[in-house]
Amino acid sequence: GERRNREEKMARPRRSSSTTPHDEAPKAQQITWGKHISTARGPEAILALLENHGHRFDARNLATAAHRLGKFGRMQRDRRFQLLADMCRRRTSDFHPQAIANTVWGFAKMDFVDRQLFDALAVEAPRRIGEFKS
Repeated sequence: GERRNREEKMARPRRSSSTTPHDEAPKAQQITWGKHISTARGPEAILALLENHGHRFDARNLATAAHRLGKFGRMQRDRRFQLLADMCRRRTSDFHPQAIANTVWGFAKMDFVDRQLFDALAVEAPRRIGEFKS
């Protein structure tokens, strides 16, 4: 009865906050997408990948997409910038210091301000202060 239920609960793997979300793609796919993002010759390739698969990106690929888009500088507004900002905002608790820095830099270089994203990153950064490198 009750003891058996308790034992079954304990036998189930626990999901901690550090585990990957259930809809996040496997690591091998993340690596493939990361390579595509990093080698894209223009913003359209990144934005198309984001639109089609961004909902399955890990925090690193979201930050890399923001950073890489920033490297292209200020560009014509695209609705997918907001899509990226929304995805990043939902994952800020998974962002390590480098991801925080890359995301802020990328959006700043694109001259795209999303106050909710920046507020969320401003909350997360102090939590990670001990992890930042000089």
